[in-house]
Amino acid sequence: MLLALSGTAATLGGCSTGLTSGDPGARAASDETEPTPTEQVSESTTESRPAMFVHLDTLAAIQSRVENGDNPWTGAHEAFMDDVRDAMAADSESVTDNGDGHEFKTKGPKDPAERKDYVAAIRTGDRIRDLGLAYQYTGADQYAEKAIELLDHWFLRSKTYMAPVKTNSIEQYITLPKMWWGAELVRGHKAWNDDGVGTEADLQEWVRTFLNDVGHNIPTEMGQQNIFNWQEMTHAAGAVYLRDWDRFRKAMQRNRETGFNQLREDGLLKNEIIRASSLAYSLYAAKALLTAAELSRLYADKLDGPTLYEYQKFDGDRGAIERILDAHAPYVGDPEAWEAMGEGDPDRFVNNDGFPARKQESASSLYEVAYSYYEKDAYLEALKQSGQPVKNVPTYVSAQQAAIDNPDRPHRDERVLGWTTFTHGERFRLDV
Repeated sequence: MLLALSGTAATLGGCSTGLTSGDPGARAASDETEPTPTEQVSESTTESRPAMFVHLDTLAAIQSRVENGDNPWTGAHEAFMDDVRDAMAADSESVTDNGDGHEFKTKGPKDPAERKDYVAAIRTGDRIRDLGLAYQYTGADQYAEKAIELLDHWFLRSKTYMAPVKTNSIEQYITLPKMWWGAELVRGHKAWNDDGVGTEADLQEWVRTFLNDVGHNIPTEMGQQNIFNWQEMTHAAGAVYLRDWDRFRKAMQRNRETGFNQLREDGLLKNEIIRASSLAYSLYAAKALLTAAELSRLYADKLDGPTLYEYQKFDGDRGAIERILDAHAPYVGDPEAWEAMGEGDPDRFVNNDGFPARKQESASSLYEVAYSYYEKDAYLEALKQSGQPVKNVPTYVSAQQAAIDNPDRPHRDERVLGWTTFTHGERFRLDV
């Protein structure tokens, strides 16, 4: 049984980036053993609630399956706990580490040496998310304490905080929400009351300030593309953490009204297929929508319209997201067939660098979540396709490379959700 968070959440207050926190190394971590659910556990009661991208009841059901040695969860749990142990041993990182101030600064993928803030955000987000999940899964306080240490260092500490402003938007949209997910998972934990640590109210005000700076424009001259979907997912995730349900409803409404503008009736995305690496970009857009759809599913009672899973743009018995997933599933294992659709315009469906193993793992993690919701055999087939021999391109963190190098399950989403086979795999088989 999962153990719920102790204490109560702080009320919203003013944001302060002038907090003076203690030494980030003060809470030394050990990566030798995984604590049992009875070690270092806060006094708390069981709780049943959604916690941003996962329901706590789902984690409890997964725990029961892992205890029985059932797959796909058991193997995924082992991979997940490897990452948790690494997170416990990791030093805190910040945008200030490169000596270039408090703003998130980075350049495009053609200059990887200049993406230090982005790489730090990926690693920090992964660690905070995984530590939060480990705390909820085991009840061990040391995971929550480490997560709060990292949150404080990234967002609140006077010397290391990230300024709450939009700079390189897409890289912020695919990293910050997983930090907020981790914060949601340690909401109200007593470690927030430690001397030298910023408050939850400060973090909430940081998130609010950042979202206000992000705004709602479609940031592309080509019309609606995946960046709009990532933007609105970011608004929705931040709104969940803030318990700002009006903001949450508006984000979901914008995704329904504008986020499918590029969807054609055949399921293809007209503003993604004109790009180089069009299959990867199309699946990237699908991932943004599916990630937001999980929020809409878990907080459906807060909506004033259908969930994103249920939303239909065209007549018929399929929702808009299902239409996208159906259209792209056959090409996850056969990217050459995607290029063959060019119909006299081969550049239109080109896959730059082939279809790298990194992109195929990304697609498999997408269809892991999709299969859990729709239970379609075609999606199960797609998530098993990453065993195909394809050219690889490097990723930025070793944990994701491990998932790429092992092409079968478990699958790992390098953007927000992490080990999707663990937290989102085959939910229909769980006792929830």
